Amino acid sequence: MVTRRLLQICSAILYNCNLISDLPAKYINSDFCVPGLNCRYCPASVAGCPLNFMQRLFADGLARLPLRVLCWLLLLALAFGRFICGWLCPFGLVQDILDKIPAPKIKKNEWTRRLSYLKYVFLAVFVVAVPLGYHLAGKRFMAFCHWVCPNLPFSNFLMTLSTGGSIRPYMFLNYRFAILAAVIILSVFLFRPFCRFICPLGAFYGLFNKIALLSVKLDESKCVHCNACLRTCKMDIRKVGDHECISCGDCKAACKFGAIRFGWEKKK
Repeated sequence: MVTRRLLQICSAILYNCNLISDLPAKYINSDFCVPGLNCRYCPASVAGCPLNFMQRLFADGLARLPLRVLCWLLLLALAFGRFICGWLCPFGLVQDILDKIPAPKIKKNEWTRRLSYLKYVFLAVFVVAVPLGYHLAGKRFMAFCHWVCPNLPFSNFLMTLSTGGSIRPYMFLNYRFAILAAVIILSVFLFRPFCRFICPLGAFYGLFNKIALLSVKLDESKCVHCNACLRTCKMDIRKVGDHECISCGDCKAACKFGAIRFGWEKKK
């Protein structure tokens, strides 16, 4: 847990190191994106966001996006899967911190499992269909970034605070700030609501989870089906390592039979 938290903090700092110095931006290609969710419109961000790149794929037309961008996105998915959500995403870190606040918690249930498929709807509609529809109409529009993403107002809000600016425009004139406020409040009572129900990036990475190099694996020969892993996990998994698993490692710590390992670990 300590290692994961340190890696999350380091990722958040590295993704936004332009806040400290603009030197990294001079050496990083504009067609590069960081692994986790991180607003590319924020002045502190050192590189783009995978979701923005995916929207560009359809907003600009498939032929106009450099092949190296698509290869980079696929490489991230095949190498890490949703390991990125659990270990390398700054917005995931924010939700993890909010979950530590003492409050009545809404436990996962059949309804949260059903709602977890909503993020695939967000992926299909706001990342693929709407940008593609605008492109066919001769326009360019990043639907998820401009209509839904709470990380955009969150990044701008932090930048405004750091520079001593007024936060009133965010509180009263920005409906996306209302989305951010709802996600923050809900995160106190429900574990990672944005990751579980909304985030299209988690949906995309989840498609590669079972074959990703750094995902959690279950050794069926050692499993006694005690379900300690399922009870421990706060995500809406139905099986260890499925599309909802963020590879946090809680299930591995709960398993007394050594049936769970990370993908890079060799079987004994």
